[in-house]
Amino acid sequence: MKKIEMTIECPDCRGTGLYSGMGEGQGAAVICHKCKGTGAYFYSYSYKEFTERKKQKGIKRVYLAGGGYKIGLGKINFTSIGEIDMDKEGISYSEFLAGKKPSHIKKLGCPMLLDQDACHNKEGFVKECNILNGGWFSQITTCKKYQNKEKCWLRFEL
Repeated sequence: MKKIEMTIECPDCRGTGLYSGMGEGQGAAVICHKCKGTGAYFYSYSYKEFTERKKQKGIKRVYLAGGGYKIGLGKINFTSIGEIDMDKEGISYSEFLAGKKPSHIKKLGCPMLLDQDACHNKEGFVKECNILNGGWFSQITTCKKYQNKEKCWLRFEL
């Protein structure tokens, strides 16, 4: 076991002590929860050096994310979404072990719900979401376009 200890610039707020993200409107911020507003973070970590990726028993399929839903194998009837055959989503565990990555299960949510970080990194995407919604929205699932998320996925994948 190896151990690292140091005081670093807080990675969540980039040393500002403040956080301003999707939940905070323009000009607003909250105290960073990680550094408690100091901008500094004491980092202590013990670790075992990586040698190889280990296998996990009992896994049949791998998914990118569940979008807040409990996911599993087979056909699942999701409230307000309908049925999704989860055996046709994601990838097999052997494909994952071979290096393949699964795609988003688009029926589970819009790009902002399933990959908010990528949306913020895509030039103008979040701004366009607000415009399409008719103004700033505070909860992603209350977006006026949420039920037509297929169009948002098309815009996201441009």
